[in-house]
Amino acid sequence: MIGNTNLTFHFSEKALDWVKREGKVVTVGLFESATKCCVGSVQELQVHLKKPSNSGRFSMYQYDEIVIFVEKSLTFKNNEVQFQLSKIPFFKGITATGLKRF
Repeated sequence: MIGNTNLTFHFSEKALDWVKREGKVVTVGLFESATKCCVGSVQELQVHLKKPSNSGRFSMYQYDEIVIFVEKSLTFKNNEVQFQLSKIPFFKGITATGLKRF
């Protein structure tokens, strides 16, 4: 299956509280590194707390009080996306995991 029509979202309690305080919008897209090596470029999920500028490339979901935009081309293991509050000291942010790589 290509794309993400039926996704399930899981938020840690801290991540959910923080997103609600920061505007209740989450956008998940693909970050692809500019440098490539023998195995290709690195692909990771990138999370922003705002609406995407090109909403046509994203599917929109509702979770609790939060609006979630997910890039349509992404596929996830078991159709699940997990959100956690980052654990880097002095830097708060949301991380998303679950990207299906192969």
